[in-house]
Amino acid sequence: MSSLKLPVFHNGDWVKGKTINDEMIQGFIHSIHPANGTVKITVTQSDNNQILGKDIETFIHRITPLTVTIDDQEVFLQNLIDIALLTKDREWFMEIWDRLDELRKNKEQTLPC
Repeated sequence: MSSLKLPVFHNGDWVKGKTINDEMIQGFIHSIHPANGTVKITVTQSDNNQILGKDIETFIHRITPLTVTIDDQEVFLQNLIDIALLTKDREWFMEIWDRLDELRKNKEQTLPC
């Protein structure tokens, strides 16, 4: 008997996969239910516009980790900066700004000459 080895997921991980109705989804894990073998995902992209922004539940074996590039991380941090500005949270803004600055410095160091 062979054992299926699934990746270990955590709340907040970005994933892609399919719903139980075979709809393509991308989003982040909201909660994990190991007893059921399911995860609840907040959908950010899908071929079904009706589930965008909603939490859906699907089986763990139907999702895979979403690889994130440096450019994706930069855009994500820029979006968080916008939210920090809207909420007027100076401390959070500075924290995100420092992370973005560090990411950009690392990106420059890894660029080929």
